[in-house]
Amino acid sequence: MEGITAGSFCTVMRRRGLVSTWMTPFIRVTEGTPASSRIRDRLRAFAPLPVVVQLMGTDIPLIGAAAARLALAPGVVGIDLNCACPTPIVVANGGGGGRLRQPTWIRDALVALRQACPTVGISVKLRVGLDSEDELPRICAAVREGRPDFVVLHYRTVKEGYRPVPNALRRLAHAREWLADLPLFGSGDLYTSEDAARMFHAAAVDGLTPARGLVANPWLVRDIESACRGDRVPDRTEGERRDFLRQLVGEAERTGTWRRGFVLELARHLFGRSHPLFEQLITADSAAGMVAALAGDATWPTIPRKPEPGRRRQPPLPK
Repeated sequence: MEGITAGSFCTVMRRRGLVSTWMTPFIRVTEGTPASSRIRDRLRAFAPLPVVVQLMGTDIPLIGAAAARLALAPGVVGIDLNCACPTPIVVANGGGGGRLRQPTWIRDALVALRQACPTVGISVKLRVGLDSEDELPRICAAVREGRPDFVVLHYRTVKEGYRPVPNALRRLAHAREWLADLPLFGSGDLYTSEDAARMFHAAAVDGLTPARGLVANPWLVRDIESACRGDRVPDRTEGERRDFLRQLVGEAERTGTWRRGFVLELARHLFGRSHPLFEQLITADSAAGMVAALAGDATWPTIPRKPEPGRRRQPPLPK
């Protein structure tokens, strides 16, 4: 969710009661502990909701020292150790999913985090292996020895990245057995409440961690809760989606954080590229213009679109 959890997105999600806790994108710990000012800047978008801070690194003492400082920040209720990021440069440097090469390192890091942060929860995010799912039993054994409060498991290997994989839920079901009594949260391709309910019931996980599915459906967490209870999941109208995005743009303009590209990315997920509203938002010349488009005001000035290659611009009609 790096780049998505901007202040305006988090603020509107909170105001609408669509989320009750956040887990941050990872903070990379490479040289010393983060300064207090950096911590405040990093956590500002999530306040005042409780937050689990995700850390990634390779040096256990440094990670422990950073976690100890973060645990003192207002609103922090947990520290999550990222051993799942599949980005090639991260893995090549031994971080993220690269840590799966050494399951005992994960165990030792979890023990160190518990000692450094005795007053907050400790968790770990994993994938089922670096190159193969056959690595999972050994990873789970090491994690059990580390005794985190819960485990988040993405059902792909690092090598698989985000490609489709067969029998994905079977992998989670096996992990459920190998992790014994540790709470297990499933992760991976949770874009709809149907996806979540399928994972919840088929893999017998204790919880779910949707991420980018929230971009296309900000109501996803509440929809998942309804689906897992067996309740009806309400349909979201275009008016609701317009209103959400209008509030977000207004909040971003108010706080001076409006970014046109960020709003267009959300609009693309919420409405689709072929929706007439998306075309209006592309040509809006300001945050106020976007708000006007979302409110249905077609009179606001727009940015002229460049003609498509190979097509001549038509002359304007006579007045």
